Amino acid sequence: MKTTLTRHSQPKATIAAAATRVPAAILAAILLAITASPTRANCNPAGRIDASCYANLQAANEPLWLPAGTYRLERELVIDYAPLANTGFRIISDGAVIDATATGQRAMTIECSGGTADNPKGCFYFHIQGTLFVNANTWQTAFRFGQNDYSDAHNSAKIDHLIANNAGTGPAVRLNYVLNADIFTVAVTAGSAGLVMDQVQFSKISGAASATTGTAMLIQNGYTFSNTISAIDLEVAQTCLAITSPSASHNTFVSPYFVCPTAIAATGGASNLLFNPLYGGGTSAPTPGSQIGILTLP
Repeated sequence: MKTTLTRHSQPKATIAAAATRVPAAILAAILLAITASPTRANCNPAGRIDASCYANLQAANEPLWLPAGTYRLERELVIDYAPLANTGFRIISDGAVIDATATGQRAMTIECSGGTADNPKGCFYFHIQGTLFVNANTWQTAFRFGQNDYSDAHNSAKIDHLIANNAGTGPAVRLNYVLNADIFTVAVTAGSAGLVMDQVQFSKISGAASATTGTAMLIQNGYTFSNTISAIDLEVAQTCLAITSPSASHNTFVSPYFVCPTAIAATGGASNLLFNPLYGGGTSAPTPGSQIGILTLP
């Protein structure tokens, strides 16, 4: 399950995020110093903005197309799609690699500005289409979806195939205030937590997660409820699944796979159902009743 991205034969380019926050409606200078010409033949297919065609995307709109290749960051890439909050923003990736390992910072944040913790902004229909690799080496989260203070609520999002690798101590993927979403991710870290769910509601989550020295999947803080986590692979971690939020409830795990010294550590929540779990590699199922809020069938 663990992924390696040390070999990549596609052409390389450079991303330099010129500002801390990038309005997604114009993608102000997300991609700079890419040696290409927007005038070359077949540069912009119909309905797409080809990232490799522009030295400066001041006038570009969405959907943003990332052709196969390695795009190196000089600082965190923040995509703010507030101007498109009602219609959504789409990234099309043909196996592109977003590489922030040299910065020591988070690689990507997807946000929707304009709200507060008391009055979050409702944003809709963000979509990553295709396979996108995100690499980092940081104490922060490699890929963060939403602000940590829950000031932006991301509704009806879809992430087709996100592969996040953090060689540092931080998490690989963190989902903040995500609702009614459909997300497939492989979240791999050498550190604290592979996949962090922080206020995620009535969504479908699948894929895999690992954390060499920590927890593969962590449900913490906020209200996380009514999610279906299906066929998820949790391994290469000290603890496969940890639930610490007292407001995590009615989440259903369908055929999860656990391979860790500690399969589950649940200290909060209620009515979280594990349906037909499999414990592999010598991993033992928790003693019935030892975990708070966990129901297991059969």
